[in-house]
Amino acid sequence: MDSLPERRHVLALPIAAALAVWLSACATPPPTAQRMGIPPMGTVSTYHRISSGSFGTYDGQVVWTHAPATWEGKPVIAFGAPQAGVSLHDPVSFAQVASLTPAGKPYVSYDPPLDYAWPLTVGKTWRSVNTVTVQATGQKTPVTTDFKVTAFEKVTVPAGTFDAYRIEWVTSQGESETRWVAPAAGIATVKRHVERVASHPQGPGVLDAQLLSRTLAR
Repeated sequence: MDSLPERRHVLALPIAAALAVWLSACATPPPTAQRMGIPPMGTVSTYHRISSGSFGTYDGQVVWTHAPATWEGKPVIAFGAPQAGVSLHDPVSFAQVASLTPAGKPYVSYDPPLDYAWPLTVGKTWRSVNTVTVQATGQKTPVTTDFKVTAFEKVTVPAGTFDAYRIEWVTSQGESETRWVAPAAGIATVKRHVERVASHPQGPGVLDAQLLSRTLAR
């Protein structure tokens, strides 16, 4: 005859299995982001940036401001900082079409514009091929980038705690990046870590940045 403790153990097995199934069914799946939210013009985002090597030696604040601009006769959003230059974005998708030097001179352009493969969902992977044109010389270089959305998680930075997608990618030029993106909040970069290998056209380098504060324009 089975002992009482043994019978209790046998009964506990199906109960534990049923509980695990119930908890799994109640778990909320990660959300899907349909597009990047775009903050109003005049919004100011301040980051703490630490960089070295080909990214330039820097440890301090970088202040980015959204402003209207044009590129090749078309309206764009200029996301610029005196310390780092200006990135120009499509006003609807926020895909990056070009970048300018800190002095405001055209630096490089992208065809097609740099963007994620929307909608974003955890586990999604994709590859993009973009032609990068150096504006000063007209030199064109095809760059292949492999992306993966590795998580949807809370990330805490000095500006606060945000629900963000962690996106990781590596380019054919030897640059890898992990970036936390909060589309619902209209924040293209909550936090990022970038590395370039020695064979990169610009040489090795490391860059880290995190959001310190953001002031939305009214």
